[in-house]
Parts: sequence; C-alpha cells; structure tokens
Amino acid sequence: MAEAGAGFLEQLKSCIVWSWTYLWTVWFFLVLFLVYILRVPLRINDNLSTVNEGVSPPKHVQYP
Repeated sequence: MAEAGAGFLEQLKSCIVWSWTYLWTVWFFLVLFLVYILRVPLRINDNLSTVNEGVSPPKHVQYP
C-alpha cells in the first residue's frame, strides 16, 4: 500500500514538473488572447483621437 502512495506522489511530482516546463506556452497564449481582446478598444481609442483632431469650432461663432 505504501508503495502505491509513493508511486502516486512521484507521478504527481512528475506532472507538476512537466506543467512548469510548459508554463511559458500558457503565458504566450494568454498574451495573444489579451492582445486579441484589447485590439478593439485600442482601435476605438485611436479613431476617436483622430476624429477629435480634425474637428474645429465653426467659423461663424464669435466667442467673447
């Protein structure tokens, strides 16, 4: 019985080491996912800034 428990612990340790080895792929895909999700708000922000740069007050309005 003790050998089965030890074998399970060794298998669990092996799985943890394997998961840490490939953790960089998780981070890579997470960054790609965040860039994909945030691309729309970033484009909206750029579009609003270019629209606001082109808007000027009407010429016929006299300011005090």
